Amino acid sequence: MKKTRWLIAGLMGVILGSLPLSAQEGFCMSPKKSDTSIVINSQQSFIELPDQGFSVSVGSPYDIINYDNRYYIYQDGSWYRSSNYRGTWTVIRDSDLPDRIRRHRPEDIRRLRDNESRRYENDNRQYRRDENNRK
Repeated sequence: MKKTRWLIAGLMGVILGSLPLSAQEGFCMSPKKSDTSIVINSQQSFIELPDQGFSVSVGSPYDIINYDNRYYIYQDGSWYRSSNYRGTWTVIRDSDLPDRIRRHRPEDIRRLRDNESRRYENDNRQYRRDENNRK
């Protein structure tokens, strides 16, 4: 009797362990649940980070990353992904991030964005100054 129970338990473990896991479109299987609400009501401006291969929002309450026609946000300790910058946002695992994004910490991405933004502003000021000197 005990052998039969162990045999059945073992077979059930093998069967259940071999079932494929799948997720429906729009549903994210994630180890974390999130109560974070992300609301974006206005058109976003992005600045390209050429050395990184992606762009990051400028002047937004969120650091939105655009890469390969997808949008990513790191908020409250979790990464989110969407096909539109306005959402719907789905929690994703770190391992589901593109390598180009995953290799950077969120604070490093902000720093890179801020540096590129300053360089852009300085170039713009120089261009305007040159234009004014030509007149």
